[in-house]
Formats: sequence, structure tokens, C-alpha cells
Amino acid sequence: MKPILRFAFFVLAIQFHLCAQTSELKALEAHFKDPAASDSARFWAGTDYLKLQVRSDLLGARATGESLLSMAQNADNNEWKSVANRYLGNTYAMQGLLPEAKEYFVKSYGFLKTLDDPSGLALTANNIGTVYYEMGLYPQAQDYLLESLRVAEKFDDDNSAALATNNLGNVHNDWRNNEKALEYYLKSLKIKKRLGDEYRIAAAYNNIGLVHMNEKRYDSAIYYLEESAQIAKKLGDLQSMTRAFINLGSIHAQKQEYAKALSYQDTSVQIKIDINDEGGLAQAYLNRGQTYLAMNRFENARNDCMSSLKITEAISALNAQKEACQCIGRALEGLADYKSAVNYFKRYETIKDSLFNKEKTQEQTRKELNYTFAKKQLADSIAFHKLQSEQQVAYEKDLNREQKKFYLTLLIALGILGLMGFLYWRYRQNLKVKDLENDLLTTELDYKEKDLTNLAVNISNNQEWAESLAEKLNDYKKAEGKSKTSALKDLETEIKNKIWVHKGSDEFYNKIDSISTAFYDKLSSQFESLTKNDIRLCSLIKLDLNTKQIATLQNINPASVKMSRNRLRKKLNLSPNDDLSAFLRTF
Repeated sequence: MKPILRFAFFVLAIQFHLCAQTSELKALEAHFKDPAASDSARFWAGTDYLKLQVRSDLLGARATGESLLSMAQNADNNEWKSVANRYLGNTYAMQGLLPEAKEYFVKSYGFLKTLDDPSGLALTANNIGTVYYEMGLYPQAQDYLLESLRVAEKFDDDNSAALATNNLGNVHNDWRNNEKALEYYLKSLKIKKRLGDEYRIAAAYNNIGLVHMNEKRYDSAIYYLEESAQIAKKLGDLQSMTRAFINLGSIHAQKQEYAKALSYQDTSVQIKIDINDEGGLAQAYLNRGQTYLAMNRFENARNDCMSSLKITEAISALNAQKEACQCIGRALEGLADYKSAVNYFKRYETIKDSLFNKEKTQEQTRKELNYTFAKKQLADSIAFHKLQSEQQVAYEKDLNREQKKFYLTLLIALGILGLMGFLYWRYRQNLKVKDLENDLLTTELDYKEKDLTNLAVNISNNQEWAESLAEKLNDYKKAEGKSKTSALKDLETEIKNKIWVHKGSDEFYNKIDSISTAFYDKLSSQFESLTKNDIRLCSLIKLDLNTKQIATLQNINPASVKMSRNRLRKKLNLSPNDDLSAFLRTF
């Protein structure tokens, strides 16, 4: 794409951006002019309105500032007066009308001295220092810029610190102290990035580009200036964009890339005219005139430099007048108008001598300022290292405290873990003991149950033997003589070898009652209708004794046992098909 088309698109993009701001401008203007709103609401709406106006309509912004100042005076509000005067000063400064700008800034500064507003004081001191710098009055500029930086650093005002460091960079840039200028510009850029202020980031990139241009590092300069132009384009900041364009044009002209240079400079001139930026327009005309001069297009060079001279005469910018006169003289010389050329060369020499004498008288001051800078930097360095040492000591103390806390916490944690481990071990040991006790108890119960079963069987057998004995006695009664005597002796011996049934029964029931207490309690709690005989029957069934054995133990016939089992099933809510023995073993 051709350069002229590329810049045409830049301008169109800016116009679209400005259209997007129109609705916001109208809303703020309506609020500012709303008679129903409070004076305070109207005043601060007016300041926001002015901030947007100043980017595209300086004269309109100035009229708004005068209205704000009138409101402040009517209200006799010093805070409002300081704000209104500062904004009015900005409108004049942006047009290069430095004496007027300084007058308003100084008034704002005077009101701020009576207020507790360090941020406003730092900002306005910076504005005054900037005006003095633009007027070439470096001692006064230095005083105000240092005060601005001091107040900003004291109250952590990054906004004013960014401005002050940027303008101190400008001072060093004018002294051609490129290294120190770059140092301040980069410091300012770092603060602006932290603030996220893209408008000022664009200006910082422009200034860094200028330092690289002074050092003839053109590629680096072009990079920073294009970055500045891109950001300004995105924001709709026409002044910053054209400032970058003017400088890009100068670089390409120095590289003898005149087509590119004119593309940037033509765009800059047109935009400066559109936004009524007199100071910027003078510089744009001068730069384009110098490019025409290098191309031997002498008539174009004369016209542009004449336009620049006319504007710089109105704003009393001697340095720009000097360069314009030199440009015009060389252009007229190229046009063979030697008489007129001589007049402009003479004027050039007069202004140069005036500036030289002025600079010479300031040389000692500049040396003193350099000394002041060096002394302040040394003081800052000593203070910094002292602060750094104090911070290091504090850091080590904090670190020791944290380490002690860590080790103490670690010991406590290990102690807790040890205690928990011991308690868990004890718990496991208790479980093992309980398991062992349960196993022993189970074994003992099993043994007792077997013992009871054996006892029950023995009792049953004894009962059967007793019954058979009764039958034998009946037979022996019929016998006679020696055979009877012998049979009775044998019977006596057999009786002595047996246990009496009732004695065995009593021992059996005592044992079964002693080991079945829990079993009895569970049955009784769930089935309240059970009698003592029912519960004993449950114990015998649980021991897996058959009907005949139970009948023998209870000294009843088996039919009675069957009837008792049936009655028990009903009391236990069991059907005939349910396994009574298995059910009782669940208790």
C-alpha cells in the first residue's frame, strides 16, 4: 500500500473514533449545562467534558474552561478555581501560547498552596516547569519539576511522578545528554505502563524515539515513533499521532526517503489545521519546508517556512523563528532572490546571536543544575542503599521468625502424629485383646454347650437305665434261691456304678441356667408370653437335643414334648415349615 493511502486510512480511523466519542460529549455537555443540576455536579461534569473537548476542539475546550472558572469565582471555591485555571492553562499550552499558559498555571498553583491537595500541587508544579522549559527558562523549569517530583514521591503519586520524570528527560534531551534523557524517559514509561495510561505511553514512546533519532539510531527511533503513532491512532489522540508523524517525517528526510517523509508531513499539517493546533502546525510546516528544501523544491519550501515563521512570531518562539528564517533564506537563494535571502539570513543571525547570548548566560546555571542533579542522585542513591540495608535486616528478622515458627509447628505436628500413632497402636492392641477374649468366650461357650449336651445325653441314658432297672426288679421278684441272691448282688453293683437321674437333672439345669442368662433375657424381651418351661425348652432345642432326649430330661413322654414344641412355635410366630432350632441359634 502506498504511504499516502496508508495515512488516509489512519485519518479515517481517527474520524470513526471521534464519532464514537460524540454521544459521550453530548451527554456531558447536557449535564454541564443542565440548570436543574447542582453546581457541584455541573462543575465536575464540565471538567470531564473539557477533557474530551481538548483532544479535538481546543477553542471549545477553552470556552468550557472559562465557564468553569466563572462558576468557581461565583462560588468562591478555591478548589474549583485551582482546577479551572489549570485546565485553561492546558488549552493555551497545547497551542504553544506559553505566557498565557504560565499565567493560568501560576494562579492554580497559588490556590493549591492554600489547600491540602498534594496531587494537584505536584501536577500544577509540573505544568509550570513544563512551560518554563518550553520557553527555554531552564532554571525555573528545574525548580518546579524537582518540586513536582518531590511531592509526587512523598505521597506515592505515580501520575505526577510519571510527568515529572518525563519532563526532566526533556531537559536532558535539550542539553544533548542523551544517556540521562533516555534514563528518565524509560523510568517515566515504566510508571505509565504501571498506571495503564495509554495516552502518556504514546508520548513516552515518542520521546524515546527522539533520543534514538539524536543518536542517529534510525531503526530504533522509527520503531518507538511508530508505536507512539499506533497507540495515539487507537485512542483518537490527534496531537500525539501528528507529533509522532512529524518526527517520523524528519527521520525519513534525514535518510533521504523523501516520499515517505512527505506522506507523514502532509498528514501532520492537515490534522494540525483541523484541530487548530498553532504551535504544532508551525513545527509541521517547518519540517515539511525543510524536506522540500532538501528536494530542491524551493517554492514549496519558502511557502511552508513562511507559514511557520508567521505562527512562531505570534507565539514568540525564538528558536523556531531562527530555523524558519534559515529555511526561507535558503529557499529564496535557490529561487535566485538573493536580496530577500540576505535579509532573512541577517534575521537568522540576529536571532541566533540573541539565543547564543542567552544560552551563554545560562551555561553556568546549567552546570549548577547538572551539579544539583548529581548531588540529588547521590543523595537518592545513599538513601536507597540505606533503605535497602534496613529492608534486608528486616527481611532476615522476618525470615528467622518464620523459620522458628516452622520448626515449632513441625515439632508440634510430629508430636501429634506420634501421639496419634501410639493411640492407634493401643486401639489395635485392645481390639486384639477383645478378639482373643471373644474367641475364648466363644470357645468356652461351645465347650459348655457340648458339656451340657453330653450331660443331657447321660441323663437321658440314666433315665433309660432306671426304667430298664425297674423292669429287671420285677423279673427278680419272681426268681428264687441262689440265682435270686446272685442277680440282686449284680444289680447292686450296677446301681453303684450309675448316677441318680434326679441328681444329674438338677446339675444339668443349674449349668444350663448359668450360661444361658443372655439367651433367656433376649427371648423374654422379644416374646413376653414365654414361660420358664418354654424358655428351658428353647435352651434344650438350641442344644440340638432330639424329642426323646428332651422327654427324658423333663420326665415326660415324647408326645408331650411335641405338643410343647408346637405351642412354642405359635408363641414365637413361626410356621410349621420354619426350622425352630435354626431360629433359636440366631439369639
